[in-house]
Amino acid sequence: MDASHARPGLAGSRVSIFARPGQGRLMTRRAHVLPSLAPTPPAAPPRFPPQTRRLLEAVRKGPEASGCFPPIVRPGPERVLQVARAFQGASDAARLGALLSQPAFQPLVDFYEALGDGCDAIARRRPGLFGARVVRLTNAALFGPVLTDAFALCAATPAAQGPHPGLLRLRDGFLAFFGLFAKRLVRDLKAGVFRRAGFEGPVTRLWANPEETHNGRQHVLRVQFRRGGALAYKPRPASGEALFLAEPERRGPRAFFDWVNHLPAASGAVRLPTLRVLRGRGRDAFAYSWQDWIERPRQWGVLRDSPQLKLHGCQLPPPQAARFWHHAGALTGTCFAVGAADLLGSNLVVGVRRGQREPLPYLVDLELFFCPVRRLPETGLIPEGNRRGNHHVGFEWRAWWCTTGGPLLCFFPARNGALQLRPRRRAWAREEARSVVADTEGHVGYAAHLLPFLRGMFDVWTKLLMEHERVTAFLAHAARRHHVRVLVKPSDAYDAPLEHMMLAPQGQVPGASDRGRVRFSPEEREQLGRYDVPYFFRKADGGPLLMMDAPPTSAAFRPVGEQQFLESTPPPAPHILNGEQLGLMNLGVALRDAVDAVAQDLRHRVLEAPQWGVRLSLAKDRRTGAVSFDWPETGKRLTFSWNRRTVRLTDETLDEAPAPRHGKRARRKPPTA
Repeated sequence: MDASHARPGLAGSRVSIFARPGQGRLMTRRAHVLPSLAPTPPAAPPRFPPQTRRLLEAVRKGPEASGCFPPIVRPGPERVLQVARAFQGASDAARLGALLSQPAFQPLVDFYEALGDGCDAIARRRPGLFGARVVRLTNAALFGPVLTDAFALCAATPAAQGPHPGLLRLRDGFLAFFGLFAKRLVRDLKAGVFRRAGFEGPVTRLWANPEETHNGRQHVLRVQFRRGGALAYKPRPASGEALFLAEPERRGPRAFFDWVNHLPAASGAVRLPTLRVLRGRGRDAFAYSWQDWIERPRQWGVLRDSPQLKLHGCQLPPPQAARFWHHAGALTGTCFAVGAADLLGSNLVVGVRRGQREPLPYLVDLELFFCPVRRLPETGLIPEGNRRGNHHVGFEWRAWWCTTGGPLLCFFPARNGALQLRPRRRAWAREEARSVVADTEGHVGYAAHLLPFLRGMFDVWTKLLMEHERVTAFLAHAARRHHVRVLVKPSDAYDAPLEHMMLAPQGQVPGASDRGRVRFSPEEREQLGRYDVPYFFRKADGGPLLMMDAPPTSAAFRPVGEQQFLESTPPPAPHILNGEQLGLMNLGVALRDAVDAVAQDLRHRVLEAPQWGVRLSLAKDRRTGAVSFDWPETGKRLTFSWNRRTVRLTDETLDEAPAPRHGKRARRKPPTA
């Protein structure tokens, strides 16, 4: 989601073609065959069949269908590319019509007709399920990703070579995916799954995540109901949200975050985010879920502006920002404890659930957990101290103009008024940043609120440590009911092959990439052949590596053969499931990483927050330091000190140990490492 969208070594974005060495020759070789839109429309407009005609008519009437075509772009701040304007008006409709009338684009016209007719038929078989115009081909929010992919295939294929074989795969893949979605939606509506949660049909809006697809061209969807709000439809077996974030149901088992929230406080109260996760009622219920769609908060403003662009995000007054970052610290500590990973880009969003006022950080794409994380940046939530690699981590430290992903091809205005289609070679701009939090004094990220952030990590860790045996038993038992995704290779290892398949005529599925160093298994090639990023998973407590068949048989799991792993040890990691991760020394490592990630942004080397019971001191090099936490419930002050190589833990007695904070009384037993 996202829709939709890297942790060090783990990209999570849609195919991207900028800033990768070795791609320049491919792009230069292909650029000359890509078409352009003439500066003036033809005198006599061509005639088209119904679906294509309606699409062009929508362009003539306004910007609604502009997203069905590659965008018209212009340079933005800091070398990003941004949308210059929408396709709209009679002139643009006529120019697009002239392009579609060329022989090379006749397969695209056929694609429009088959896809539009097929989706219309799916909707007609289920009267009353969708509102008016939701399933029309002109709805760019739903059809834009598949239509722009089809456009790219036709643009890169000369007419003499005939239709690109990928068009058939895109068409059949989308129809099978959408048909399966509609079938599940009807079944769960009849079973009362949505009514009990306050949702009532029909569906009034659909949006397809434009990022990578999996398991047979399946997208994450935002499903807006007539009443009750919106849900995310997640067609994949990995069930981290159900295991960790789900609110308790009347008859269902509790999720981990909710269970932790109700444990007795050890050193301070913590609040981990929860959301509704609705499971379907069919035999394939384990292959998909419905989840709360996290909306942007009311505390929303301009983080950054330029003459060309404005960037919006969450803005909080300093006291509210301190509370937010305490919650975020608790979430960060918990993710490190359970080995959650890939929490970057759009996999974490800041927002609110329906009916709530205060924003929280939500993990909306938790597929990787029980991973063998040893350092906090491996979760994807924070950067390395040197800030190399992808800067779109879960908690960004700057309001960047760029985002992950973006369109493969764009129209660039020429001096004569023509629009030249070319591959995108620069980062794509964004207008909102859902994982960026600033305070109203202009501070971005947690550096200005570091001590509440560290206190949140400490408070949740002490709670987990005090309940060590129960935590371990809970996770071991819950793991039997869930699946975890396994990354055989980082997602960016598949970018170049997918790009080549999109931009090379009759692009074939490669057997290897990176000069033969990266080999693709038959199962990877099968999924790449559908223009999917390969997806593998297993039971969360271990077992054979699995993959899922494409729709309409998506409920079928099958074991796969030997794979070339480029990632570290795949989940589940024994030291996570057996509770070894919960030692206080591991907390010290995570605290050092959290400080190191923002040390260069700190104004002072000594920070104190008596109201939070935290003190931080850093040496001049900012790589050596110490952080102390008051733990009144035990009468102790714990100090974690570190340099580049080691972490130490010492404790001392508080001069006067105050009574435990309000709430359930904490157990007074000494901490153990």
